[in-house]
Formats: sequence, structure tokens, C-alpha cells
Amino acid sequence: MLDINLFREEKGHNPEIVRESQRRRFANVDLVDEVIRLDKEWRKRQFELDGLRAKLNDITKVIGQLKIKGEDASELIRSTEENKQLIVEKEAEVQEARIAIYSKLEIIGNLVHDSVPVSNDEANNAIVRFWGQKRLEPKLKNHVELVELLGIADTKKGANVAGSRGFYLKGDGVRLNQALINFGLDFLEKRGYTSLQTPFFMRKDIMAKCAQFNSMKNFTR
Repeated sequence: MLDINLFREEKGHNPEIVRESQRRRFANVDLVDEVIRLDKEWRKRQFELDGLRAKLNDITKVIGQLKIKGEDASELIRSTEENKQLIVEKEAEVQEARIAIYSKLEIIGNLVHDSVPVSNDEANNAIVRFWGQKRLEPKLKNHVELVELLGIADTKKGANVAGSRGFYLKGDGVRLNQALINFGLDFLEKRGYTSLQTPFFMRKDIMAKCAQFNSMKNFTR
């Protein structure tokens, strides 16, 4: 998820960069202006909430001073109850505004790098580099056919469970995958990297920071 500050001109950022990124994705550009509008509404309500809290603190201090002096503070005490109710209502408004802005923010993709070709067809993706020589013999089997022929993966059952491109590795397929993992670990550790095993679960707010959240909703509910 993009940092909300990227949409704030007063913070020195240029929202047009986000708009241009949306154009390059062939995505909805109007979402950027919607986020800007909702952000202003959110901050306005937060400012009002902060003002109510500050007022309550001031009244509470005065009540304390009156009690020390032995004077009547009943009128002010009644006003604090009203103020507390206003704070509760304003907190609900702030939360509502926050939900509204993040529901839009989470469907805006990360900024597209200048090196990425502008196209709505993945067939136009640029090849950065390749290794080895491409084989051109007739009737070559693709990777799906090969794993099924070797019996090291079940793509049909995998697709039933996980959707398109899902697969079960089995037998030597599991061992091959594990061997590749071990090779990668050895390769990186020899170059000074430290291996980490991450938690199996992730909080929703953390997940939103490292992925386009809208495409992951089915995995977070």
C-alpha cells in the first residue's frame, strides 16, 4: 500500500506521480483525487477530535483546581460529560473516515518504475536478461507437461484447491524443490546474507503495507 503522504502536496509530494502510475497501469486515475479528498476529510475530523480532547483536559484541570480550593465544580463536571459524549461521537467519525480512505488507498497499485513498458498486455513485458540457449526442436514439452510426465506434480488437483496455476508437488518434486531451496540458502549465506524464517501469519495492517491489498482480500477474511 502506498504511503498516504505521497498524496499530500503540503508535505512536499506530487500526487501527479501517482496519477501517472495509474495511467501506466491502465487503472482508475480518479481514485487518486478520491483519496486526496477523503484524506482531507479524515484529517479535518481528527483535528476536531484533538480539539475536543484538549478542551476536556483543560476543563479537568480547572475542576481539579476548584476542588482543591473547596469550590463548587458541579457545572463544569456536567460539561465534561457532554464533552466526553462528543468525543465518542467524533472518534466514530474519525474511524469511519479512516476506513473510507484506506478502502480506496488499498486498491491503488505501487508506483510503476520508468523502466516498465506501458502496456495492458503481459505479452509486452520486457526481457531484462536470459540464460542459456533456447531449444527449438519440434514437439518440445512445456514445464506443465514435463512435471505431469515425470509424476512430480499434480496440477489438476492443485488448480481445484488453489485456482489457476495451483499445484501439488509430490515425491521427487518435493525433493527437487527442497534441493533448490537449500542451494539458494547456501548461495546467499556464502555471500554474507542471514537466513530468516518468517511467521506463518501476518496482521492485516502489515500485509496491506507490502502488497496491493485489494487483490488479497480473499486471504485475509
